[in-house]
Amino acid sequence: MAATLYCLIGGQGLAADYRSDCLDEADAQRLAVTPALAQRQDWQVSRCLKQHAPAPLLSLSHSRGHTALLCGTNQSAGVDIETLRPRDFAALAAWICSPSEAAWLAHQGWQCEDFYRLWTLKEALLKAAGLNFPEDMAAVGLMPRKHTLHVRGKSGWYGLTAQVGAEHMLACVWRDPMIRVPQWRCYAAAQPTQIRHYG
Repeated sequence: MAATLYCLIGGQGLAADYRSDCLDEADAQRLAVTPALAQRQDWQVSRCLKQHAPAPLLSLSHSRGHTALLCGTNQSAGVDIETLRPRDFAALAAWICSPSEAAWLAHQGWQCEDFYRLWTLKEALLKAAGLNFPEDMAAVGLMPRKHTLHVRGKSGWYGLTAQVGAEHMLACVWRDPMIRVPQWRCYAAAQPTQIRHYG
């Protein structure tokens, strides 16, 4: 049977559909320990989105009211979503980037979208490979000239980045070469645009 990968995106409006009585057992236990979670928009959107998942959950990420969820039959996969905001990209690059990635970002003029494309790819790769944040950030990423992804110098990873609305960047990565792209499902969120493929 062919592997299937779904990327679900939930926007802030999905919080209105949140129901604590529909939580899975693990989330219900978490909520019992920390009841204040129920008031957080990220919690509401992410838990509502989990209830829409058509396959087993592989990876979950949220940022300022938006959630991205990766689910499917492929076990080596990760997702990250980040809010686009100005930061000291050069200082962050010195911490998280390989020399070739930092040179690429500098050549691009330290653009916000370029930085977050790289950041989200790195975080998604960490999740997919079971590595640690933040210490392993420089060990994963993009080989800019080859347009391929790597984990500790080893290629064989596939992925994409996409902008979600005007304020969020998302990355999905996976290992299975039979998966060309994830199937998108959007709930109270903008459709992904400016999609770039890697690997």
